[in-house]
Amino acid sequence: MRVHEGQARSLNNEQFQEVIDYTLANSRYPLRDTALLAVSYCCGLRVMEIAELDLDDILNSEGELRQNVTLRKIATKRAKGGVAYFSSPMLRELLSKYLVEVRSLKSTDTRAVFISKHLKRFSKSSLSRHFGTLYKKAGYEGCMGYTGRRSLGRNLNRSGVSVFNIQKILRHTDIKTTQRYIDVDEDMLANLVSGV
Repeated sequence: MRVHEGQARSLNNEQFQEVIDYTLANSRYPLRDTALLAVSYCCGLRVMEIAELDLDDILNSEGELRQNVTLRKIATKRAKGGVAYFSSPMLRELLSKYLVEVRSLKSTDTRAVFISKHLKRFSKSSLSRHFGTLYKKAGYEGCMGYTGRRSLGRNLNRSGVSVFNIQKILRHTDIKTTQRYIDVDEDMLANLVSGV
């Protein structure tokens, strides 16, 4: 049975930090893998968008990491393009460390941000499997390539961000799609009712 992107398990910040800590301590490629996880979790990019990121997309002419990254139409769902926000301090720290300490030292023809052990761009399917493996090894079953994206939507909602702004951040055409990303949180509902 096919699992749609909105059905991935979501994580809160503490759970995600556990995944980052485990990956840093245990991954064969810790800087690359934590940067991958951060781009998914902090920007809400789709797996295909992460796989298609090029260095020129995320770095300005001075080689500095951009705050707002314009996604190329060819690299996005339905070729719509859009903007991704690379403003999270955690993301910027992990991605910068990977770019400086790993990616800049790799001699390869590809301009891809994230490269496999074979110095090639990840395919969408291999990157999706890789995300699932990273989460599973860290002890989080049910997490997959879209866990970061779904987590961002859920966490923004829990922080009081309007569904319309979440829709813009996740670049959904239809707000009904965004609503599927937002879990009903029983604890949050209980807290709302307790104040009445």
